[in-house]
Amino acid sequence: MRDLGHDRRFPTLPSWIRAHDDRRSEIFTYACFALAPIVGSLVSVIVNLAAVGGVLEVFRSAVRLTRDRYVLCLAVPIYLYCGAYLLALAANPSASWTYALPLATLLLFPFLYSSWSLSRHETVARAVVFGSAAACFGALALAIIQSHVLGMRAEGGDGNAIVFAVVTTLSALVSLAGIFGRPGMAATILFAAYCAGSIAVLYSGSRTAWLALFLASGATLSIYSGRRPAWNPTVAAVCAVAGLVAIIAVATFIVPTRIEALVHDWREINTDGNRDSSLGNRRELWKLAAGAISQQPILGHGPQATRQIIREGFARDGMTARYTHFHNGFLTAWVEAGIVGFLALIGILLAALWAAVRTLLAAPNDNQRLGAAILSVTAIAYAVNGSTAILLGHDILDAMFVAFLCVGAYLAAGTSALDTTKDA
Repeated sequence: MRDLGHDRRFPTLPSWIRAHDDRRSEIFTYACFALAPIVGSLVSVIVNLAAVGGVLEVFRSAVRLTRDRYVLCLAVPIYLYCGAYLLALAANPSASWTYALPLATLLLFPFLYSSWSLSRHETVARAVVFGSAAACFGALALAIIQSHVLGMRAEGGDGNAIVFAVVTTLSALVSLAGIFGRPGMAATILFAAYCAGSIAVLYSGSRTAWLALFLASGATLSIYSGRRPAWNPTVAAVCAVAGLVAIIAVATFIVPTRIEALVHDWREINTDGNRDSSLGNRRELWKLAAGAISQQPILGHGPQATRQIIREGFARDGMTARYTHFHNGFLTAWVEAGIVGFLALIGILLAALWAAVRTLLAAPNDNQRLGAAILSVTAIAYAVNGSTAILLGHDILDAMFVAFLCVGAYLAAGTSALDTTKDA
């Protein structure tokens, strides 16, 4: 490896980074992606500290703030989204600016990416794949304990079933994508991780997450269509059958109950007018959001107004349930940040999909294809889950959203400070 301290692109790379190569990024990547479903908000602390480290590295000229094209395409709608929220807060002077704090994770996106660029693509690819596999096994173990020992819905380390389902879905999908780039026993382990993560998502009871997992799994397989894993056919067949049997076995006692609950709620709404149910509450939340949007469609009400709008709306209808969001991430963004925030949120997801498609059309290598898969499944999982729940605005969801976008964009077309050639 050449001395990067004298590389003209990275002229002031400090010696301690050169000495340790990309070991730091490897450890951080494992920690970030392996712990997400298990340790709760601690993972957001890890991601944000790494992002702050990226800020220091940029200002110390350890690495330049990235100019990689996909990061710029993602950063524009991300910053537009944050700007819309800040404008909404400014337009509502009674609001506390503490409501702007959750935006910090999103604003640090390019700095976190720049920090990740101090590693080799293969190192990041290996760490994100096997870190995600570890997350799947950990998520399943925690889900079994919570479901069968504690007698509760699987909620992971954060105590939120929806958040647990989203991050575990992403871990399972990355494990699935990793099967096609790893030979032999590694592929077997990754397939087992995909099955474990899928079962953990079933235990969460989140019906929308089930749909997201199904759709994004199909997208992942289509990305790797024509690519066969370096896997013994007999072993592959046995693993596929065993995994399918395990998933079906768990699904038989979870899925029917959740579907029956959905049908029951629907009947209660349409026959008795009873809205005191999960589905009924969601319908009322969406109606309140639509009303709030019609009042201030351009600038929005600001994030501080959401709880009050819900509380007052429910009180008028004699309902006592409490919510912090409208159970639709897109409607929540429009209510809080106006039409610009709503369009910017859609723009982030579309930018991720656009970057994935562009990568796949350019004859990608294994790492680039993995990056495209990560960008695709992140956009799909967040869009589908966000349609009936929270999309952004939760510390873990924000942190993992930024982390998956960073890694996906970096593997797809990122420039590494430690590579001897440019992989863009």
